[in-house]
Amino acid sequence: MISIIGSGKIGSNVALHVALHGLDDIVLVDVVKGLPQGEAADLMHMLSAYGSDIQVKGSNDFSSISGSDLVIVAAGFGRKPGQTRLDLMNSNAGIIHDVVKQIKNYAPRSVLMMVTNPLDVMTYIAYKVSGFPRNRVVGMSGTLDGARLRGFIAQKLGVSVASVEPMIIGEHGENMLPVPNYTTVGGIPCTKFMSPSEFETILKLTRGVAAEVIAAKGATIHGPAAAVTVLADAIVNDRKRVLNASTYLDGEYGYKDIVMDVPIIAAATGVEKIIEIDLDNDEKNELQKSYSTLREAIARLSPDTIP
Repeated sequence: MISIIGSGKIGSNVALHVALHGLDDIVLVDVVKGLPQGEAADLMHMLSAYGSDIQVKGSNDFSSISGSDLVIVAAGFGRKPGQTRLDLMNSNAGIIHDVVKQIKNYAPRSVLMMVTNPLDVMTYIAYKVSGFPRNRVVGMSGTLDGARLRGFIAQKLGVSVASVEPMIIGEHGENMLPVPNYTTVGGIPCTKFMSPSEFETILKLTRGVAAEVIAAKGATIHGPAAAVTVLADAIVNDRKRVLNASTYLDGEYGYKDIVMDVPIIAAATGVEKIIEIDLDNDEKNELQKSYSTLREAIARLSPDTIP
């Protein structure tokens, strides 16, 4: 069973994608009375039209998540036009703290996937509050950032997006770091197809596109939901797929006690393995910016947020 905490624009759209991919039965949980029940009923009507036997239930009671194999957390406030992801930190930290305590109580054996922004900090809180092994706490980040990166590269080069394998690490935010030598087109580094200045232009597009979408329509919805589903599929079906995601580091890349986006092997256990790639000095300096930004953010959290 997959439980989704939060039935707003992101949570309900995640449920839509997960259901259409037939990953597992779904429980939607939200504090707003009637909202998860209404979303569940609407999704069931859609699934019935398609002839799918996936079951979706809505609840305002966290006990409904008991027995979940995967819990996806999309609760909290979304970005507004002009906001960065880190601007949401204080608004969402307390919500995530309370939600994760409920998950620890009712679904202690689940894999916990975070979607709420600022994603790296919220994943850090989830890891600390849950007490779960670090492999069972993961943040959806690089699957989304990578999707955006691969799309821009495919457009630039006039190739199918299926030919592009992105590599993007660091903060899920303004300091995200696409790595050109590990971003490939048909297995060939993209540096063979474009100049450093052309890749820098694509980097700026990748970093800024979420803010553009939010300014235009109020929220990013479909891209994040699809990215969550890609990662959920790898976990639910034990794909052992190499993806980028936010995970707790304990010495990898030279960093400890931090959550950042890195390549992982995603499998039934969550993060089966963290993959370390070689970085040049400039890339190491850029990754340090992500670390410093996130450490400063964590230092500003209320002491009540983290055990």
